[in-house]
Amino acid sequence: MRTAMETLLFMCLVQATLVLGYQGDLRLVDNGYEGLVVSISDHLPQQHCNQLIHGLKNVLSAFSAELFKSTQARASLREVTVVLPHTWDTDSLTCSLTSPITISAVDTPAHIRVSSNHPVFGARPWAQQSQGCGKSGDYIQLGGNLLRGTTNESYHQAARQLLGEWAKFRWGVFDERGYENDPLFPATFRDPTSNEPRPTSCLENDKPFCLPNDHVPEAPTKHNAQCGGRAAWDIIFQSQDFYGDRNLSSNKTDAMIPTIHFVQAGPPSIVLIVEDTAVMNVQRRWEFVRKAVRRTVVYDMPDGAYVGVVVFNSVARTATALAKIDSDSDIRQRIGSSLPRNPSQIPESHKCLLCGLQEALRALDSQASDATGATVIFVTTGTSSTPQRELDEMTHLATVRQIRIEAIVYPVMEHIDSTHVNKGLESLVSATRGSVFTVMDEGVGNDSKLSMMVALMDSFLGAVRHSTSSSSKVPLLVHNKEYPGGIASMAKGTFTIDDSFGSDLRFFIYYADLGHVGNTVDLIMPSGKKVTSASMQEDGDANVIYINVPDAERGEWVYQIENRADSHQGLIMQATSSESTARQISLKVWTNTKSMVTGGHEPSIPIIIYAEVMDGEVPVLNSRVVAKLRRLGTNATGSNYEPVYIDLYDNGFGDPDITGGDGIYSRYIPQMTGLSGQYELSVSVDNNNGLSNKPISNVVTRHSRKFYEGNEKRMCCGSIIPYEHVTPLKNFQRFETYGVLSIVSQTLKDTMPPNRILDLKVSLDPLTSLVTLRWTAPGNDYDWGKAHHYDAYLSESWAQAKALGGEIISGMPIPVTAGTEQSVEIIVNTYDQIVYVAIRAIDESGNKGGVSNVAAVWMPQPPTTTPPTTTSTPQPTSLLIESISSGITQPVRVAGLDIEELALVIGAAAGFLLIIAILATFCLINVVRRRRYQQKKENNGVEGNRNIMIKTNSSLKIEQDKTSDSVDSVVKNVEVVPTLPSWSASKLLQEHERRFSTTSGPLMDAQLAGFPYQNMQQDPYPDVTLTGNNSDPNSETNSVAQSDPPAYQPSYTSDSYPGYPYAYQTNNTHEDLPPYTPQGPSSQNSQASTAYMHELGSQPSIIQYSQDSPVYSNSLASYPTDVSGFVQPVQPPPMYAGYPDISHQQQVIRPKMPPPIAPKPNVNMRSAILTTALDPKRRNVTQV
Repeated sequence: MRTAMETLLFMCLVQATLVLGYQGDLRLVDNGYEGLVVSISDHLPQQHCNQLIHGLKNVLSAFSAELFKSTQARASLREVTVVLPHTWDTDSLTCSLTSPITISAVDTPAHIRVSSNHPVFGARPWAQQSQGCGKSGDYIQLGGNLLRGTTNESYHQAARQLLGEWAKFRWGVFDERGYENDPLFPATFRDPTSNEPRPTSCLENDKPFCLPNDHVPEAPTKHNAQCGGRAAWDIIFQSQDFYGDRNLSSNKTDAMIPTIHFVQAGPPSIVLIVEDTAVMNVQRRWEFVRKAVRRTVVYDMPDGAYVGVVVFNSVARTATALAKIDSDSDIRQRIGSSLPRNPSQIPESHKCLLCGLQEALRALDSQASDATGATVIFVTTGTSSTPQRELDEMTHLATVRQIRIEAIVYPVMEHIDSTHVNKGLESLVSATRGSVFTVMDEGVGNDSKLSMMVALMDSFLGAVRHSTSSSSKVPLLVHNKEYPGGIASMAKGTFTIDDSFGSDLRFFIYYADLGHVGNTVDLIMPSGKKVTSASMQEDGDANVIYINVPDAERGEWVYQIENRADSHQGLIMQATSSESTARQISLKVWTNTKSMVTGGHEPSIPIIIYAEVMDGEVPVLNSRVVAKLRRLGTNATGSNYEPVYIDLYDNGFGDPDITGGDGIYSRYIPQMTGLSGQYELSVSVDNNNGLSNKPISNVVTRHSRKFYEGNEKRMCCGSIIPYEHVTPLKNFQRFETYGVLSIVSQTLKDTMPPNRILDLKVSLDPLTSLVTLRWTAPGNDYDWGKAHHYDAYLSESWAQAKALGGEIISGMPIPVTAGTEQSVEIIVNTYDQIVYVAIRAIDESGNKGGVSNVAAVWMPQPPTTTPPTTTSTPQPTSLLIESISSGITQPVRVAGLDIEELALVIGAAAGFLLIIAILATFCLINVVRRRRYQQKKENNGVEGNRNIMIKTNSSLKIEQDKTSDSVDSVVKNVEVVPTLPSWSASKLLQEHERRFSTTSGPLMDAQLAGFPYQNMQQDPYPDVTLTGNNSDPNSETNSVAQSDPPAYQPSYTSDSYPGYPYAYQTNNTHEDLPPYTPQGPSSQNSQASTAYMHELGSQPSIIQYSQDSPVYSNSLASYPTDVSGFVQPVQPPPMYAGYPDISHQQQVIRPKMPPPIAPKPNVNMRSAILTTALDPKRRNVTQV
């Protein structure tokens, strides 16, 4: 609803409603029901015929008595018709019938269906309800096993069960009980008077509905949700049976014993009544009528049907008498070609519909069998008015003879005022349960488009399917596609034959002129084989080339046809097949209206599309069901209008879909802003890419087991039918054409509100005392789009909430797209009482949706621990509620923050993060500058390349300080000792003892002096120095060769920074070190190779390495590459990682300790040393 003044739709339904259980035949006359139809399914075996008929008589008689008692002597059964399966042999010995069976072609949809057991309900009766409160249901279904009882008690028990479902089917009430594990309608609730839990149901002793004094509007039942808490008796007394003091209590003391008529479905009788006035002389209209009649009679009529043809203008005559059609093609050809070659010149205004119907009845009377229940198919322009006297007479004749009238309005001109296009046929077709099909006039100059002819043929096929039972072999449309002409091309396409179709396939190629079909006509099987040309036939009288395939393969078929059609014509491809006897996928379409003219401008009567998808007698779940509204005619450029697609859902949200899982898919018709014209409504269904499934028959759930056996109550079903066992369905696809909607636009104020919320649920978190509301979002125009805002109320009583009183819950979330679940948490500061919540949606034009179901929650005292007071929601808003009436005085608000508070919090957080970022940046800049300065200072005192070698002829004199240097600093106050050719061992030991504690590495605790080196933090290293004549790349001083550069003292090993050049395993001893492998001659004498080893509990001993002892060469090529035996993997420090600062530690002067023993690296050691040696951040210390 986009503006206050916008286009409003006047939708006129140009097809009578196809209601599954047609209620017009069922009437309550003088306290007795007449016209009740009960059918027995073909799936029930004939050996049970005697039991079923005997049980049905007893149950119907007991039901009449129960109905009489429950309605206080205002209703009972007077007359019932039972339709037996046409496959049964109904002799008197088999079925115990005292009178002969009437063979009738009547195909009235049954009000009560006796079939196989339901997967959930079992044999128990259940009513299918597709519409809301006060609306009649679709039908009642019960299992045959229910009728096979042997005692009067079993019959009366079945009758009481049937009475409860009758109230739903006939009067539009719903269950007044709860269901186990149902989120909307639980089995128990808290009584508002006693505040104690009690059963949801008010029913006792198998009452069908609660009496007014027993009704509890606060109970969370499906009836209260759908009917707004009104008692079932209030709904019943407002029904068509009792409204206005109709059928008041009779003086009779006993109920009527119903009269039961048994009939058996016979072959259909169909008469085609065709108008041949002068209007049919325009363009190719009459030619197309003749071709369509021929296609229908020759190819579509089922075997065994009786067919006749009547032509009328101002008078009527029989073109072909009623004759039985079988596989004999001569009879089909004769009837199909019986229309005159040219129409009459009598003006359309002189036509006589009554004359045509009277002639058709005379043709039906000519056959030997009873013509009751026959079908007549009118083909008329329908643009001129029919006198009311004629219409009344036709309605009377059709009602008395139980004739169904199907109407094909041909052709229909596209006009703005086309809402009266079939005026005069509305009441007639509606009264006889028929349908109206409309074919648009699509002419080009003196020619008519091919699509107009095929649409007329499809209308005939639809009328025939509506007139015959599901067991008749009427073809199903598998594929239909039009290929425009104008450019010579190949028309290529595919279609699928699945196991829901029969084995017979017929492929059609329709053309306006035979020359439009080229020489290439290929039909390829799923196996890849091509259908031979010998199977191809041509029927010029129907403008079709067809191919019959008797045993069609399952799978995808491919075709390619050479298209030579003119620019204003084209080719149309169709494929048909019969329905499989083993798997019967059915699709039925209807709307919520009972007359053909529907006021879409009246918001209280919106148009809802319904589609039922069944596999045999069980529903098909999770299918993709799409309704299509296609505007007929062409636009200003001569192109077809783009269709509008509407997805239908079986979700059980309550408005419009009542119960999920029942196989009924529904949706409101959307708003068609400013698009006046004629719209064809059709529905398609498929298996939703393999997601479709169906319940497994004869498998009941643990909740539905033993319905009403003994005194057990039913545990199913509320908002959704819970199937525990389903089986996937293979590929399938079905199409069904419903009719045409005439839409006229006017600029009026928008009056289309959002749909009702009927799945509001309330839950309480006992720890936080937060109340959570959950619901499915409504739309802007019913279930389309999204609403503008919500009105939510929290009240202290059910009545107050229903009247939208109490406290307004402000800060509700913004509505989202229809069909999406929403939730919000609120804080309620009131305890030890029941609180009630109601909600409704409002669109941007101010149109208010209906009040939701009222949800209730008990608020106990909060726990002793302090719970959090607020919580975040996906759309956090918070305002204190505004009190609009007396009631709860404690403030209630949506948990979270309102927009202003949220903005303040976000702004403060953003400012805090900005300050942190500025400070971090400032610190980082200072750290980087400091490191660069230290590195520059270091490079001024350290030069050389990164080659490492052991030096024994150099020494350092480090001036001791009270504090040691950090590993990040350069060596301080280094005095180079003059180089000596060699030192003796004693001199080396003395110098070592004198300077042992003057290191730049980590300080050792004096208490650890007695431990082996391998257990200390400082790993043992030999004297290491950097030599060479290449300066550090970062140094600003030139390279100067020198023999005694600053020494490098490796840092200690830590988890954050590995030791240089590699880390030792902490449990290694010197015995575990691998032996040296000589790599070349040593450049130093043996005295310079003295080292010490300190053992625990013993004095250091001198170890003399031999002359061949290996040394670290200045050539890195000889370093080992594998140190896995004793060296942990070396990880380089993270980039820009600082070294640990230990400058604050005090130096500890140790007792005399020997120098460390150099490790004995393997050959693979070089890679680890090289990586570390090339690190410019290392500090250089030479240790003697």
